Amino acid sequence: MRSRVSPLILGFAAAAVGLPAAAQQQNIDEPRLSPMLFGETEEERREKVEKEREQQREAIEISQEQSRDSQYIDEPRLDPLLFGPEYEDADVTGTRIVSPDDEEQQGFFSALNFLVPDETNLSLGVGPVFKPDYFGSNDYEFDADPQVYIKVRNFLFLDDDGADIAIFGFSRFRIGPSLKIKGRRDQDDNPALRGLGDVGTTFEFGGFVSTTFLDRFAAKARVRHGLKTGHRGTVVDGTLTTLIFRTDAFSLATAGQARWVGERYANAYYTVTPEQSARSMGLLQPYEADAGFESVGGSVTAYINIADRWSLNPYAEYRYIFDGFADTPIINQFGERNQIVIGFHLMREFTFGQKQ
Repeated sequence: MRSRVSPLILGFAAAAVGLPAAAQQQNIDEPRLSPMLFGETEEERREKVEKEREQQREAIEISQEQSRDSQYIDEPRLDPLLFGPEYEDADVTGTRIVSPDDEEQQGFFSALNFLVPDETNLSLGVGPVFKPDYFGSNDYEFDADPQVYIKVRNFLFLDDDGADIAIFGFSRFRIGPSLKIKGRRDQDDNPALRGLGDVGTTFEFGGFVSTTFLDRFAAKARVRHGLKTGHRGTVVDGTLTTLIFRTDAFSLATAGQARWVGERYANAYYTVTPEQSARSMGLLQPYEADAGFESVGGSVTAYINIADRWSLNPYAEYRYIFDGFADTPIINQFGERNQIVIGFHLMREFTFGQKQ
């Protein structure tokens, strides 16, 4: 039987005959000494350093994930077989509506919340719009329609329709205050309005609640009340948005809207008092409007990616005005209860603070 010579003895022998230190290290196995007595071995130190580095990498990854989750929480994940490739973290509960002067079209831009890229927190755009010169009019005009949309995390949504501040939320549910400045209606906008006087600019304040479900629907309700000048009435708007199709190059969404208005709002925009009738030289007969459901409608919005962070967004909307409001002589005699809006925007998207 062959005997085995201890590596430690060979080491001492090599040292005795004057082998270089490198040769000794190459031929001698590092002893496994107890760290209690002699400290850690070189191999143990290397393993410890590598383990610490791995723990640091894991901690950084967890921190980054938590940061992303805090900014992009509860977002839908769409089935790529039905709706194209997954478009992660797209916010679907903020609304993109219309300019203050065209508040009656409220809701027809809500579809863009499915369509704007997830990391976008600022969009600017402009384009032509073909619309009635006042809500209920049968006279149409072309106009420029600038658009501004700002999203601060999933907390603040600021657009042409005002601002929604989500101060409370869980899962796919948000609630908070809602603000808006509604533009004035000038009696000189159309001959049918002469004698009625102007309805001034109104600051509206209230609240909103929104939710998403089934990864392709977004519902939002707003209740606002006019403060100072203007109509000083209550407005309740509801919007249900449905994502039809989405890819990186082209997306399509639809929305349905309904509006209820209070008596003060109805009086400001639809009632004709005897004094107003007299100022119109008898063209507008007296009429008293009451609170109720003012209108319902639907819209379709497309997103066409034409360049890096540039998109073309065509849209169309239809609104139907109910009898209690369409019966006012402002609409019945000189207007039209069926309202159509068609236009498009050239949009430029901006991002501040890219996701890690």
